Amino acid sequence: MFKKQYLAIASALILTTTLIPTSSQAATGTKNLQAKYNNIKVIYNGAAVPTTIEPFIVNGTTYIPLRMMAGVFNKDVAWDGAKYTITVKDMPNSQHANELAARDAQIRSLQNTIDSLNKEIYDLKNNKKNNSSSNKKDDIQDALDDLEDDLNSDYDDYKDLKWSISLKGDEDDIDVKIKINLDKYQDEFDDLDDDGDVEALVEDIIKDIWDDKDFEDADIKGEIIDSDSDDTIYEFEGDASDEDINFDV
Repeated sequence: MFKKQYLAIASALILTTTLIPTSSQAATGTKNLQAKYNNIKVIYNGAAVPTTIEPFIVNGTTYIPLRMMAGVFNKDVAWDGAKYTITVKDMPNSQHANELAARDAQIRSLQNTIDSLNKEIYDLKNNKKNNSSSNKKDDIQDALDDLEDDLNSDYDDYKDLKWSISLKGDEDDIDVKIKINLDKYQDEFDDLDDDGDVEALVEDIIKDIWDDKDFEDADIKGEIIDSDSDDTIYEFEGDASDEDINFDV
């Protein structure tokens, strides 16, 4: 019985740190202990934990082998006899590692799907924006062309002279060119100019542009041009904010 107790105590001393302090300041030495065996069993989740070293009781404290419990909790225990050190580390769990690897792969796959969907959404938004911008630009150009046709229809024979009106721009800014052949209509144009009818023509054209709902906020710059010599006769501006119209001869 004494030999069994001695061997058990020696094994327990190796596998636990309770009986011999490991602090660098702790004292070292040998103690004689009285161990009591009562056929102690360790039950984990309803099953007995096997061990080659029987647990025992010393001074009312039950001691069980560290290596036995390390196996229960999936820990790796190493004894360094030179340094009197016990090292406990987590043991690799292949099943857990495989589950993590599978989950990581799933996460990467989902992330790739998310990235692909985000790119698709981005492309759709850009296409919609570009299409919307393009459609709006086309709509404005169509409205400008229609307005140009209307102005030529209304003023092409103003005061029995032949006028040609062209428009360029958008809903914010419009450039107007009014052409007349002075080689043919110089005298008639001078008479209209003296009577203020040329300025009245320009004012009517600008106001007709502002009356169009698509161009009511457009600032206007324009010229009256001699179509024979391509010289500028008048320059004019229309400020939509206050509907002010200015002429520069």
